[in-house]
Amino acid sequence: MDNFKLINREEIIDFIKKHNGLLELIEKSYPLVRKYFPNYSLSLKYYEDPECYGLDCICLDIYGNFNIFEKDFYTLNNLLENDIDELKISEPESKLFLSLDLVYPF
Repeated sequence: MDNFKLINREEIIDFIKKHNGLLELIEKSYPLVRKYFPNYSLSLKYYEDPECYGLDCICLDIYGNFNIFEKDFYTLNNLLENDIDELKISEPESKLFLSLDLVYPF
């Protein structure tokens, strides 16, 4: 997790400890994120859905600028999500607990 800024470190660590395979997924996702978004800052944050109990996840935020999102965001994001779905990991169900979000300044 050294490749990411950790927004709420303790919550992230606690959540990862509860979900086998999630750390492996995050670590294997990093090169894929860099493949599509090589120059952007990355962070992880624990997110607890206030409306739906049990829909907690780790958000992998990719910080970019509006121009790339305007042009290529959906294409790149779909390719990245497909690559992550194809990853071979020990606990495939852990993929349910990782969300990709692209963030740009307003």
